[in-house]
Amino acid sequence: MSCHNCGVEHQGRHVNEFEEVELFAELATRLKVAHARVRRLQLPNEAKVALIRRLLVITDAAKHDLADASRRLTKLMNELDAEPASSREAAEA
Repeated sequence: MSCHNCGVEHQGRHVNEFEEVELFAELATRLKVAHARVRRLQLPNEAKVALIRRLLVITDAAKHDLADASRRLTKLMNELDAEPASSREAAEA
């Protein structure tokens, strides 16, 4: 497991500070997109709250383990992609 104090590993290799900042920025952008996507979903309030909580857990995980947070976010986005059309994002008007 990696952390701020002991460096970050990405795809099995140690990354330097500049690369770490880039990885944080990439994950932050992906999280922003994910939050926007969840907001647009046509779901019961309870289901939407559960997804938002998952995103918050992923955000918190990013503080300690970028690779784990990235994997979790990818899994969540894949699950959203697999949802039936009835619960997908509302068409923008």
